[in-house]
Amino acid sequence: MSTNSSDSISPGVEKRGRGRPRDPEKRRAVLDAAAALFLERGVTATTMEAVAERASVSKMTVYKHFSDKPALLAAVFDRNLRAIELPKLSETEGASPPDRLSEYGERLVLFLTRPEIVRAARIMAAGADDHPELASAFFAAGPAAVLGRVADYLASIREREDLEIPDAPMAAEQLVSAWLGVDQLRQNLGVGGPPAPETVSRRVRSATEALLRGWRAPAAPSTGRRPALRADDPRDPC
Repeated sequence: MSTNSSDSISPGVEKRGRGRPRDPEKRRAVLDAAAALFLERGVTATTMEAVAERASVSKMTVYKHFSDKPALLAAVFDRNLRAIELPKLSETEGASPPDRLSEYGERLVLFLTRPEIVRAARIMAAGADDHPELASAFFAAGPAAVLGRVADYLASIREREDLEIPDAPMAAEQLVSAWLGVDQLRQNLGVGGPPAPETVSRRVRSATEALLRGWRAPAAPSTGRRPALRADDPRDPC
């Protein structure tokens, strides 16, 4: 996601054609209404008509901005992700790869363990069997986008950092899973709340450093042979 504009086109969202620009205020109102209704009623029970009513716009206006409910859901989640202003993962001067990844991981985990985000994911999972297309849109706009960003970064530093990562997407999954731990599971089961920032920081840093260490190419093995001695070396037993 390369822009912070709330009027950017999200996955599955109908592209603009020629003519007068659409009212960005109406688009924001639709997104606000949809986000609230998805949390209150669940994705399945939220209709485009209900979104239009909550946003105080016509149903036609909703469909002008979003072709269907999967597109609307994708846009809502995409906006949520962009709202946390995750640091960019790119090879720029400054922070080292462990620092850059740790900063990204900390902010990501703090966002994903917010109660409203956990609840949104729970609601989506509950309706996935009945509405697989919505679940697909949710995954593409959120988890898949994050994993893709981490995978691209790992691939970009692989050679410079001498990392043995034959499969960057798999490595990204391993890293993000290690960052999250079981915090989301605890929250989904109601046996724990959001983790403390210091706990998140400690776990993310530990996971990042451990995996980067594990991915580093091993040093060339030593021959195990002692260096040759000169004929006049006093250590020569002869």
